[in-house]
Amino acid sequence: MRIPLSWLKEYIDLNLEPVEIAKILTMAGLEVDGYEEIGKGFSGVIVGDVLEVEKHPNADKLLIALVSDGKEIHQVVCGASNCRKGLKTAFAPVGASLIDEGKEFKIKKGKLRGIESNGMLCSAKELQISNEDDGIMELSEHLQAGTALNTLYSDTIFEISLTPNLGHCASIVGVARELSAATSHPLRYPHLVFKEEGNLINNSLTLDIEAKEACSRYTCRVIKNVKVGASPDWLKAKIEKSGLRSVNNIVDVTNYVLLEMGHPLHAFDYDLVKGKKIVVRMAQEGEIFETLDGKERILKDSHLVIADSEKPIAIAGVMGGRNSEVSEKTTNIILESAFFDPIFVRKTSKQLGLQTDASKRFERGTDPNQLISVLNRAAMLIQMVAGGIIEDSILDEQTKDFLELTIRCRLSRINQILGTTLSRGEVETIFQSLGFHYQWDGQDSFMVCVPTYRTDVKEEIDLIEEVARIYGYDHIPRNGGRYQTSKLPDAPIYLFEKEIQSYLIAEGLQEFITCDLIGPTLVNVVQNLSMPAEAIVKVLNPTSIEQSILRTSLLPGLLQVVKYNLDHQNHQINGFEIGRIHFKDGDQYQEQSVVGILLSGFSQPYHFEEKKREYDFYDLKGIIENLLKELGIEKPQFKNLDLKTFHSGRQASLFVDELEVGSFGEVHPSIQRRLDVSQRILFGEFNLHDLMQVATKLEKVKPLAIYPGSERDWTFTIKTSVPFAEIIKAIHEQKSDLLENVLLLDIYRSEKLTVGHQNMTLRFIYRDFSKTIAQEVVENEHQRLKTAVSQKFANDLKQ
Repeated sequence: MRIPLSWLKEYIDLNLEPVEIAKILTMAGLEVDGYEEIGKGFSGVIVGDVLEVEKHPNADKLLIALVSDGKEIHQVVCGASNCRKGLKTAFAPVGASLIDEGKEFKIKKGKLRGIESNGMLCSAKELQISNEDDGIMELSEHLQAGTALNTLYSDTIFEISLTPNLGHCASIVGVARELSAATSHPLRYPHLVFKEEGNLINNSLTLDIEAKEACSRYTCRVIKNVKVGASPDWLKAKIEKSGLRSVNNIVDVTNYVLLEMGHPLHAFDYDLVKGKKIVVRMAQEGEIFETLDGKERILKDSHLVIADSEKPIAIAGVMGGRNSEVSEKTTNIILESAFFDPIFVRKTSKQLGLQTDASKRFERGTDPNQLISVLNRAAMLIQMVAGGIIEDSILDEQTKDFLELTIRCRLSRINQILGTTLSRGEVETIFQSLGFHYQWDGQDSFMVCVPTYRTDVKEEIDLIEEVARIYGYDHIPRNGGRYQTSKLPDAPIYLFEKEIQSYLIAEGLQEFITCDLIGPTLVNVVQNLSMPAEAIVKVLNPTSIEQSILRTSLLPGLLQVVKYNLDHQNHQINGFEIGRIHFKDGDQYQEQSVVGILLSGFSQPYHFEEKKREYDFYDLKGIIENLLKELGIEKPQFKNLDLKTFHSGRQASLFVDELEVGSFGEVHPSIQRRLDVSQRILFGEFNLHDLMQVATKLEKVKPLAIYPGSERDWTFTIKTSVPFAEIIKAIHEQKSDLLENVLLLDIYRSEKLTVGHQNMTLRFIYRDFSKTIAQEVVENEHQRLKTAVSQKFANDLKQ
């Protein structure tokens, strides 16, 4: 919103620099984006009176004008098509200065096509007054030749951004009112002096409000015998400084009052209104209406219109129509000032894609009790600039009373919220400066009457904010905040999630975040048979079919991450996600925390000495074993349960004692094909609730061995179907006091071996912690363990 300082000063006396005014407004909540000084782009330019005009003898598009400056007559060559005898325009005589692209240049005597030119006739754009460049300026006839133009057009323009709750500030008077409250300078309202005469308006026009909910008050006047034409300079200058374009004196007055007082008005051509009747009604479904911008709009029955006895003539609160437009032929007008419901105006504006200055103000809320003063102000100005007879009285119909809101505001509450020690008198002064009437109960409370133009003040806290604004935020003491942490402890699962997160980040993994909602496409890709169909939870009203199912596993979302990255040529993916899965267990809906680990790509960066290697099952298993070690989980068991999600020979389910806490492995090739991904994908998912149950924080410290141990290797041929974990379990079942550890040294597979068999080499480490162990003791113990294990797997070992 553009606010000229000269216009502001008509309502409040300000002897402040623009930078000070900008600071006051910003601190009051009206953010000033900046300000600019106009009319500084020239000096020495005066009002010139064009006495004679003739064609240039050597150029078809040039004219020779004789221009008077009030003392002398100057010959000027001009190329503007609107240069004519009797025109008052901007004249830059020899010696005047203009600024072009930041550089100053002086007007000099010269020749154009052989004809001497002593100066320049200027457009508004050349003087940097406005962007209009369709000819030289056309000034008011009453201006005296020789008048310095910078006295008419120099000004400071503030650019102010208003939030939606500050509709009462969207005018010159509104901004002046805020400055008055902040500076204690008195506010002057526009004077209303005009003459009513002629017929009683009831004899010329009737009014009927059918849509009483959407329009709760409508007022209008009839003005006859007006003369539509160009606006005087003072009117044109003000609306152009404010960012609007001059149309004609009638339309310019309605825009002037809109800018001045903040309430939209509209003028109809009285003679084009059929039946001499104004009807405020809802549009008919499919009704076609041509707006002032020349576009045909298809209306709905939810749109509010102003109509005559036959047809719509305006979209209420948005835009008027071509069929009742004020033009040069207009002699009689209807001037409208109404209060339309903000919700109806906003819906209509959005549905039609038509936002105007009027609709913006109606959407933010206007003052229903200001209609008469706004209407009279416009009538007075129209009579001033266009003549005419203002018919006696006003048509004013309202469907309800508009009463001021009364709010109780406690002095103690003001000081408690703001951290101040304001006295009753200080608060009263602030309310008075805001124009709020009040009563004091003699103890602690004000009963404040809020003016109807303050649609943003509805509760006690709003009044406290008003006190803070006017008192000044920079005057409120800044005390150290009192902070008290919650006495409620964090949920154990939350702390455990954070612990898992830190461990996996330490493993070099990135954290992924995917959506809990997936679609049938991802479900079909995974085809996870571990969760029955009746356990899947579907969303009742999904925003999209691809977000219609709550995930039962983190795998679908992480597969989507893989696909997205590969499509964008990122082939190195290693990360984890901690999230929730959802499923139905009987009649109960369950939500559990799980962690998913994903590996795809190469296990190490490119290196000139070592060949690149894809992630494999054992890379993932190593990360999982490190995590289990950090959690203090000893002797985990890995079993192949032949899950359909994973490759049959490259998967394992993790058990701690008899509790299954998760599974991992290489994603099944069929899933990769459906996803159209060629590189290997490793995935593991573990239930954090189960892991938390078996995790232990006890750090077991063992003394270093002081006596040497002894090692023995054992190589045997066994069926590949026998899990390594079963062999280790069988060894530990023998309860050896000397066996310290068993390691897997090597697995050998070859076509030379019996089909379905492999060679496996184990290393046994024996130690006696009380003395040096004898070799014969080691041999005997080693033989005992070998015999026991051989007997247990007699059918699987090849002798």
